[in-house]
Amino acid sequence: MSSNNTPDLASVLRTLAGLAPQNQHQGHATHQINPQAPHHFQPPPQQAWPQNSLASSSNQNATPASATKIVDPATIIDWSSGLRCVMKTVAKHENMLQDIRRMIKVQHEHEEQWWKGRQALRERQEARKEGQKKLDDVLKLVGGAVSAGSSNTTPEEMAKELETYDMKVYKAQMQMVREMTARLRSLGVPFFGTRTELVRINGKGGAEEGRSAGGKGEDGMIDEIELVKLQKKMLALLEDLCSE
Repeated sequence: MSSNNTPDLASVLRTLAGLAPQNQHQGHATHQINPQAPHHFQPPPQQAWPQNSLASSSNQNATPASATKIVDPATIIDWSSGLRCVMKTVAKHENMLQDIRRMIKVQHEHEEQWWKGRQALRERQEARKEGQKKLDDVLKLVGGAVSAGSSNTTPEEMAKELETYDMKVYKAQMQMVREMTARLRSLGVPFFGTRTELVRINGKGGAEEGRSAGGKGEDGMIDEIELVKLQKKMLALLEDLCSE
């Protein structure tokens, strides 16, 4: 009995072996990760994102079926895909929202500090202006000469002083934005590490033609302006998730 079954089993194994390469090829064909993904987009060592390990193990004989659903966040340029990606990431990494809460807290602290600093500067300017006025009044009473031209209490001088402060705040804001963008990119948040070859520079290549309702063009690219809108939308979503 066993001698009759052995050839049948060997035949089945040969059939399966012949089908294995075809199935593996089909799995790679449906994989949404670009095999030419740039190596510079790598999360920090403490973050072990599934897509990195899956992309590096493409030479394995058996690939899990779920691997075909993993998408590199750097290739996402539409909201629905970005929403699915970030919700899966949040579900898998509980500490992600904690990191984002800290980022929001730091941002609010800096904004409050900058605002209070500007208010304090305005108060000092008003105090100087009032002090200069009193000094001029005293000089007039004693027949002294009133200072003119060299005072830092003129509207022009005070406006220039405020402008200098605002420029310092602007530079600090830009630095904060760069740092937070890099952090969001390392966390795998879509729209904050988008590949440059997927972003259409404004004013180039007929931005309005062939663009779908979501801002994704038929050429597989996205406008800079639309990308910024998606970034703001994603930030609003993350802030809502952090407040829950």
